[in-house]
Amino acid sequence: MSPDFYKRQVNLLDENQPASPSAVGQTRALADSDHAEPARPKTRKRSSKKRLSLFFVILIIIFSVITSILAADNNSFFSGVKNSYIVRQIINIVNPGEKYLAGEKEDRINFLLMGMGGPGHQGPLLTDTMVIASFQPSTKRAALFSIPRDMIAPLGSGDYRKINSIYSVGEDRGEGQGGLLAKEVVGRTFDIPIHYYAALDFNGFVEVIDAIGGVKVDVEKSFTDNQFPTEDYKYQEISFKAGSQKMDGLTALRFARSRHGNNGEGSDFARIKRQQKIIMAAKDKLTSFNTLINPQRITSLYNLFNKYTKTDLEPWEAVKLIHLAKSLDTQKIITQSIDDRPGNYLKAGITAEGAFILQPISGNYQNIQMLIKNIFNIQDLASENAKIVVQNGTKSPGLALQAVNHLNQVGYNVLRYGNSTEQDKLSTVIYNYNDKKPKTLASLEAIFQTKAEGKVPLEYSSPVVSQKWDIRDEHGNYLDLDFLIILGADQDIMPDTEIIKTIDPSLLGATSSTSTINIIGN
Repeated sequence: MSPDFYKRQVNLLDENQPASPSAVGQTRALADSDHAEPARPKTRKRSSKKRLSLFFVILIIIFSVITSILAADNNSFFSGVKNSYIVRQIINIVNPGEKYLAGEKEDRINFLLMGMGGPGHQGPLLTDTMVIASFQPSTKRAALFSIPRDMIAPLGSGDYRKINSIYSVGEDRGEGQGGLLAKEVVGRTFDIPIHYYAALDFNGFVEVIDAIGGVKVDVEKSFTDNQFPTEDYKYQEISFKAGSQKMDGLTALRFARSRHGNNGEGSDFARIKRQQKIIMAAKDKLTSFNTLINPQRITSLYNLFNKYTKTDLEPWEAVKLIHLAKSLDTQKIITQSIDDRPGNYLKAGITAEGAFILQPISGNYQNIQMLIKNIFNIQDLASENAKIVVQNGTKSPGLALQAVNHLNQVGYNVLRYGNSTEQDKLSTVIYNYNDKKPKTLASLEAIFQTKAEGKVPLEYSSPVVSQKWDIRDEHGNYLDLDFLIILGADQDIMPDTEIIKTIDPSLLGATSSTSTINIIGN
């Protein structure tokens, strides 16, 4: 594959960008490796996808202000040039009128953020980083949903692939098609519209961090990773000491990508926390006063972003997004992820072709879709703080724990869980003890696909359940519950439910894939 894909400059001021070729053809059977890249076609067409950076937007804003002043003094200022691409962008910025961002009217704008190794890395177009970033304009809230790279996703007609290979598959169909195909497949998998995408080369991440003078990061725990990959496909040992320290680009990349650290730093939770630290530190440095007033630094950053990033976000859209999100509190960003830990949403397996994959433990994506669709409800549910008890009304072991893990992910307060006295329930029942928690009620009904019962049998009344399960407040008084959920057989997951038949990795000595998410530079 030619490195020109990463180095090619796209002129944002050129209005004669050719249309991208249609994405056609069936994809190959699931057999992708993280260490190989599909063959690239020799003849490539130019892409219509424009590269964009915040710093180009800043220049556009400055130019647009000057333009608006001139236009105010001369009504014929735009005469003869009103059809040019740059002027159309300026007009959209200065006077957007009724123009809306995709998803803005629906009060949720979804972005697919992707990070890839780039030249010098194994599988340069495999997206080790995939994050759905959502913004809610009405509340100025944002959420980040991390997608494991080994999770399979449907391409259509029964064809499934590792989700981190989708971008590369799209580029096989035609240059610039990677982002479009990734948007389509991710949107279909999670049943939400993906309005925009942005892709970043890891090499660009390193150079951007260096260009802003590094970032300060608080390393919470010392750890060592002796399996960190090198560019020549070998391994090296890296280590970090606890405490506040300044990191250059390469150090920040290693800190965020480390997947096999000791001292508790090899888990998804620990790694995502490290990645969020880097993301927030980089954001703070990029938008700092010292950066924005430094012309040399802005020029350098503009060139780097133009070199290493691809997006389908138009300049005027970026400016409007910045305006909408100016009151965003980055300390309250909602973060969510899924993996194959016990009680979570995914299961690991080895396919007949030898590929290591993750797939929904339920055999479908419904629970995961529910999780991401309700990601902004987490804070609302927390504010209602409904008191919930979950009981297993079947003979299937672990069903209550499975449900509780899902409810905890969504943001519920489950006080107790265990087996019900009746274990022959075919359908799940939700008993609503009062009508004071409407958001919780609506969400529970959606999750369990049933309507709550207002009439509660005496043996399932709140006082009886609280006393039987000894549920008390801090003063020792029995609590008044809000909901009792008795799970039926309709919630049971068959142990052999699989989209793709696999072998348990533990039987082959393989390790868990809970360290498969990399969030870099988004």
